Amino acid sequence: MPSDPSLTPDSARSNKTQYVIFEQEQTRLAIALTSVREVLRLSEQRLTPIPNSPDFVLGLTNLRGDILTIADFGKFLGLQPLNLNHADSRILIVEAPTLQDSTRSLIILGLAVSHVDTVVTLDPQQMRSAAEASASLVPFLQGLYNHQGQLFSVIDIEAIATCSGW
Repeated sequence: MPSDPSLTPDSARSNKTQYVIFEQEQTRLAIALTSVREVLRLSEQRLTPIPNSPDFVLGLTNLRGDILTIADFGKFLGLQPLNLNHADSRILIVEAPTLQDSTRSLIILGLAVSHVDTVVTLDPQQMRSAAEASASLVPFLQGLYNHQGQLFSVIDIEAIATCSGW
């Protein structure tokens, strides 16, 4: 087997997955790149408030003809609310598969976060239990991942999309 990873057959590398790394205040989070449609600047999106909506919902936005709900991801998770006026604030447009009435469909969500950092390749088999995470995060995590000394909480986007509080 060649020692250069770029020469390794695809079958040997197939267990690796790319994740978008982002921050919500001091918490580093990861979400599978395959779930992220795009990243937008929060300051460039017009948000229309929704009366009587949960306090974590920032409003609706029109994204090329699609009306999307945008939520303060920190408030949703019980973390610090987002600084809406910070230049680094972003919206992750994510899609989550759901099963309703035996029909698979996609739910598209807008998650407003403090900062989007980078994309890394991780081995999901090296993920460890989320039991060590804060109680507010545990229901929405696939697990925890230690990558080069940095601990990431890996988000389960399906759990968020199907949460009754959403």
